[in-house]
Amino acid sequence: MESEYEETVEEQYILVEFAGNTGSDALNQENVSIKVLGMETDEPIIKIGNQLYEGKYYDTIGTELFFTEAEGEPPSDTLFDTKLEKKLEFYGKTNTKLVVSRAFAKPLEQSKNSADVRLPEETRVSDSAKI
Repeated sequence: MESEYEETVEEQYILVEFAGNTGSDALNQENVSIKVLGMETDEPIIKIGNQLYEGKYYDTIGTELFFTEAEGEPPSDTLFDTKLEKKLEFYGKTNTKLVVSRAFAKPLEQSKNSADVRLPEETRVSDSAKI
């Protein structure tokens, strides 16, 4: 029997572009972990290894295409009469890119509501009132 609730999965490809010269050192690490926070927000945060990046979405000019390497003999390019290095297959496309730049975490400043703020005498709970 089918469930009355169906799960819908939507895939969307997004090109991630690193602003400046950031990112290449983080991605070249072996077994690098990538975490994305707030992907659905306007300014997601990406953690690559131990480095933080903040991003902003932009529409691309034209369509960005994604390809994967395919098995088999690379085809020849008849226009330039050369043999291509790799055989590629179309994987996906997008009209959105996420431009990210390096971000640095700052320690939180102590707020006025922190535990070391003293309350006036009349608002303190006396030892006898504690349960």
